[in-house]
Amino acid sequence: MRTFAPVLAAGFLLTGCGQTEEQGAVTQAEVAPALVADENILSSSPPKRSFPVLTGPYAPRDECGSEAGWAVFAQRLAAAVKARDAAGLATLADPAIVLDFGGGSGREELQRRLRGDSGRELWAELDAILRLGCAKGREGDNVVLPWFFGQDLGEADPYQVLLVSGDRVPLRVAPDPSAEVIALVAWHLADAAEERAGFRKVSLKDEEAKGYIASTALRSPLDYRLVAQRRDGEWRLMAFVAGD
Repeated sequence: MRTFAPVLAAGFLLTGCGQTEEQGAVTQAEVAPALVADENILSSSPPKRSFPVLTGPYAPRDECGSEAGWAVFAQRLAAAVKARDAAGLATLADPAIVLDFGGGSGREELQRRLRGDSGRELWAELDAILRLGCAKGREGDNVVLPWFFGQDLGEADPYQVLLVSGDRVPLRVAPDPSAEVIALVAWHLADAAEERAGFRKVSLKDEEAKGYIASTALRSPLDYRLVAQRRDGEWRLMAFVAGD
């Protein structure tokens, strides 16, 4: 069994999990756009066809709201991200905030990266993270965002699996936005193969369903995450990292 719960003093471990449950079918006319994905299978004249809805156990949730002082800190964090305020975000960070696994760290380096060539991508990552919930850390005085990063993925290989990050993401027979829809997928782990034309070929964990899902609707367990810790009664961002 593998876990991704953060260990702040010595770096970070990884986590994993995987079980699925099939919910009732819905018609194409009822299908809404994915929560995170850009793809929308709605057409101007949607046919009356039913699709199975395959739902996994990884829908975002907030486990951190009851932590003392977290709600106020989370509001400040969200405000800084929304305003693209690099200095404001840095004030929420520990002086030694970890930014990569190659030695990058510190408030000044965080601001430099957010204002540099990769800034737009990093802000977009922060936007995504804040939409994906929050998990309590094992130590009891730390949390991790997104919630998915703190979960047990069982025997799943974090380098191989991806999370279908949306409520009703189309699984298609071919890598084409107009291809036939096999099923709608929500918050499910998928084994991923090659990428073609903006789609990944996938097979769903514990399901027989296989097909193509838009790459924008898939998230790696090793994508960017935030780790925060409460020290001396004050929350601080301890890490903003991706990878292993």
